[in-house]
Amino acid sequence: MKRKLSMFLMVFVLFLSGCAPTPTTTPEEIIRQEGEYAIVDGFASTANRVYHGTYLPVHQALEVGTRLVDLSKQHFSVNEFYMQEGQIITLSRLGALVRRESGTNPIGLNPPSGSLFPSGSGVDIPDAVVVSDVLEVNFMKRRDNEYVLEAMSIALVLNPSQSVGLGRVSITEERLYEYGSDMGRKLESYLRSLAGVGDIPIYITLYSLGSVDAILPGNMIGEGLFLSRSGQFSKRNESWILIPSSASNELDSITHNVFLQLKGELQTLLPEAIGVFAKARVINQKIDLMIIEVNTNVKTYTELQAIVQLLLNETQAFETNNMDIKIHIRNLNSTLVLIEKKANDDAFTIIYLN
Repeated sequence: MKRKLSMFLMVFVLFLSGCAPTPTTTPEEIIRQEGEYAIVDGFASTANRVYHGTYLPVHQALEVGTRLVDLSKQHFSVNEFYMQEGQIITLSRLGALVRRESGTNPIGLNPPSGSLFPSGSGVDIPDAVVVSDVLEVNFMKRRDNEYVLEAMSIALVLNPSQSVGLGRVSITEERLYEYGSDMGRKLESYLRSLAGVGDIPIYITLYSLGSVDAILPGNMIGEGLFLSRSGQFSKRNESWILIPSSASNELDSITHNVFLQLKGELQTLLPEAIGVFAKARVINQKIDLMIIEVNTNVKTYTELQAIVQLLLNETQAFETNNMDIKIHIRNLNSTLVLIEKKANDDAFTIIYLN
């Protein structure tokens, strides 16, 4: 009898354990990278990803997204919000937004067909297409086991380079900012009319594209935080420069000269020439990020180590500039080493990829 009772209890316990719900990841268990937003569990890509990938080169798309999220941190805490890919602006809505304004498409953000667009430099551009894309990021909070939209950020992507006849005309940054601000307010008003948006905070940035074949990406030229249907745009002072160049020498002669010394040391290290250049993001007339590209043809591991050591020694002189530094060492088409140092870090992080 005791044996039968014991077997019954064992079966009953196993039955209960089998019926127990499978543990799921809660927001508290999601690992947050320091200084970054946690992505919602159950992440869903936006339906607009193909459009973004078609009309934005990847280096431009990543720069837009990076700056949009970084600037959003000033308004939406990384410790309070979860981030999701844009879900409010559907593919059909995006298609309507980037088309021309007309009687049948009142939400269009581009000038009407047949219109002349003042470039700001005395040239009127016929049928200009100024707004190239609209990128959206959602910021969520957990409410009763559900994610609820609490804020959103938008990047209005503007194209300053326009075709006119057989040539191209550039829209001045002042004129681009003026038009972008007008279209940003129009976009904010439209978003308020959509279900789920209502009066949540909406942060809108204005991004000026670089040339498709340019080495340098574009830059943010404006921003506005809209709370309870009120807000204003203001200008942002951002740009990218090449190093070495006349622009880098004029902006920061110390960094310019240190880089020239680094370049000279590298180019004489190996029998074959080593290609070296850098690009820097400038915010409010100060470099906040430098990306150094080293293209070489190493034959041995020791040669690679010699390059890494030289770079680490020479880049110590950049530390006084309080900027992030990233270094990519490539051998023909393969990336061999990634080196990174944040402005507030004490040492470089080195990753060998071979």
